[in-house]
Amino acid sequence: MTAAPAPEADFVQLLFTDIAGRLKTLEIPAARWAAVRDEGWTVDGSVLLGYGDPAHSDLRLVPDPGTLLDRPWLTASGRRVAMVFCDVLDDRGRPFAADPRAVLRRAVRASEDRGQRPAFGVEAEFYLLRDAGPTTAGLPSDPGGYWDLGVDEEADEVCRDISEALDLMGFTVTGHHHEVCAGQREIVFQYGDAMDTADRLLLLKHTARVMARRRGMTAVFMPKPLAHLYGNALHVHASLTTTGDDRTPLFHDAADPHGMSALFRGSLAGVLDHAPALTGLGNPTVNSYKRLVPASGTPVHRSWARHNRSTAFKVVGNTDVPASLRLEMRSPDPAANPHLLFAGILAAFADGQDRALKLPEPCEEPADELVPADLAARGIAPLPTDLPTAMRALEEDGVIRAALGGLATDAVTRNSRADWASWHRVITPWEIERYAETV
Repeated sequence: MTAAPAPEADFVQLLFTDIAGRLKTLEIPAARWAAVRDEGWTVDGSVLLGYGDPAHSDLRLVPDPGTLLDRPWLTASGRRVAMVFCDVLDDRGRPFAADPRAVLRRAVRASEDRGQRPAFGVEAEFYLLRDAGPTTAGLPSDPGGYWDLGVDEEADEVCRDISEALDLMGFTVTGHHHEVCAGQREIVFQYGDAMDTADRLLLLKHTARVMARRRGMTAVFMPKPLAHLYGNALHVHASLTTTGDDRTPLFHDAADPHGMSALFRGSLAGVLDHAPALTGLGNPTVNSYKRLVPASGTPVHRSWARHNRSTAFKVVGNTDVPASLRLEMRSPDPAANPHLLFAGILAAFADGQDRALKLPEPCEEPADELVPADLAARGIAPLPTDLPTAMRALEEDGVIRAALGGLATDAVTRNSRADWASWHRVITPWEIERYAETV
């Protein structure tokens, strides 16, 4: 292990992610950093898996020294805190099979063994909300709309706080803007290697929540926080280059009408083929399917396009700039665990290439406007629109299951089904209003 210098901080947060993609931490005094860096720290496996499992009770956190950073804000009492991502090892010192970072590392290694280095970028939408009591997620922080320039800059200041903090953490923030709905925002940082992007998405979410709280607001990334407004998307951009120092783009072919190489076409065909299972990874909560509904402006069909922004899978980039050509997935939401989702995408890429799957024709009109006969003629099937269907697709997809491993896949489906069962025990105000005096 490469030694990492002592952090310029009073405490160090050892970060890891559970199977649902939530950041977990153990915090140690900075004076203990060298010992923990070299020896690690024991943790109960149920913290990662989300359920009791005595077979995985003794795991070990081992800091990943290259991820150590000093948090750019002080605590309320003026203390400095550093953060470092950790790898999780099993009781034999091997990477723990269901550690999401280990899953993604395996997937990246498999891609690189094929001579393909993956790159990922993300666009995470969120709401800045003000408290409105226990019966709602909150009220929008401003009345603005898509790319609006506001006069009341309170919410803008939160985005500036977030952007500055991310910059000090080593991100390259490319911009932030108002999204479609009142209170809805988006902050974009530069794409990078798969692990860096997945880690940084989790740090962005945490940083946004901290900065919003400091200005009396809440940053909400849940897929559908407000019934009357659009949900939050997580647009995922993915591409492949060669593994050499030159990083030659592998998705570009100037001779193709859409600028797409045969390898890109096969990769996209693989993603379309495995789209139901990827929906399970990209939309893993009950609330996800309050956003992923027909006729809502959200993509719910297994189709792709070059110019149609309503489709689930879009080819983006300038054909005159080979490195810019990439796949954009528009159906996932911010509840996704990015490490697992990226691993699933890479597995789908590889399967589409290996089986030489044929890419169907693009769908440049909204699929919601096509009649069933037209959809069938084009071979366009729906994506799962409820959690049980998506989890069943994930369980039954041998390629995605193999990429994640059985333990991780079973943990995802078990936790999502527990979420579904819990939801069905809740009596909502809508049900009371609709049925209490009418049935």
